[in-house]
Amino acid sequence: MSKAAISNPWKERAGDLLPGLLLTLAFATIAFATWWFLKDTWFKFSALLWAFVYAIIASNLLPVFSRGSFTVGIEFCSTRLLRWSIALLGLTISASVWTKLGGVGIAVVLINLTFVFIFGFVFCRYVLRQNSSLAVLLGAGTGICGASAIAAVGPAIRAKTGEMALALSAITLFGLVAMFAYPLLFYGPLGSWIGNDPIAYGMWTGMGVHETAQVIAAASQVDGALSIATSAKFIRIFMIGPMVFISLLVFRRFSDKTAVTQVKQSVPWFAVAFVAFTFVHLGLEFLPIRDQWLYLNSNYLKPVVTFLMAWSFAGVGFKVKVSTLRALGVKAAIGGIVVALVAGVSALLLTKYLFIPFYG
Repeated sequence: MSKAAISNPWKERAGDLLPGLLLTLAFATIAFATWWFLKDTWFKFSALLWAFVYAIIASNLLPVFSRGSFTVGIEFCSTRLLRWSIALLGLTISASVWTKLGGVGIAVVLINLTFVFIFGFVFCRYVLRQNSSLAVLLGAGTGICGASAIAAVGPAIRAKTGEMALALSAITLFGLVAMFAYPLLFYGPLGSWIGNDPIAYGMWTGMGVHETAQVIAAASQVDGALSIATSAKFIRIFMIGPMVFISLLVFRRFSDKTAVTQVKQSVPWFAVAFVAFTFVHLGLEFLPIRDQWLYLNSNYLKPVVTFLMAWSFAGVGFKVKVSTLRALGVKAAIGGIVVALVAGVSALLLTKYLFIPFYG
């Protein structure tokens, strides 16, 4: 067989991918630019959420973008590129995050995210009668870290694009509300109840608000709260990998038989890679090149991974149709707001009665 014949399949594959890759790349670039210009304002959604929103709008207003020659590249971005992006995200997070809050802080964060995940699943699955995949997504997205958690858990449980979109919409909407509500509540009726303590406020915000950008925005409104808030938030982000496994186990156990047979039974490799990479990051912090590694990570690696996730989510967004969201009904919105409220209240109570009395 000639070299030309051997290379033809690859060329054909690359040719099929190119239109969709370029389309999603363009939307990721616009999303990243939007994030960059708004990152120092209150209106600072993550780049992947901007990519997701822009792609949904384009897909529904200009359907030609989500079919024909674009479909292969869009599918690649929403599956393979997404999984690789999640794996690489682990390189931007150090496993040392476990040491920053102390034993009590870590315990409080883990208790809250576990409770929120369980409550979210049970409430959405058995009270609202939603399907298991959407219930898992809402519980994981609220309990762990919003869009990134949904991006990681969705492929593991083979969630439908519409389900991921609905969960993301609910998480984003109520996370945005929380971003404004938490500072107002602290400076209003709840501040004196937690002693007007910025540490308490930071812990509450770090556990109760969904997206990283939203946590930073809310915590920045109170002097002295940001450090503890980001530490609590990074514990939640670190738990993406383990929670993928837990979500998969829950989904298998409580789904109907038809759904279970559709779920890949092997361990999600990207979750394993995510956890492994957090320890790679930690190991590099003990080497003589620590300062160079942290500089490289902060200034180059993290923006690249963020861009890759935005690129991936542009692909996910192009697969979302408004008609699909309508078909899923309003129960997801009810689930989103109830789980968000429970997450905030449980985070506040744990901060008041468990974290503050024993911290330090």
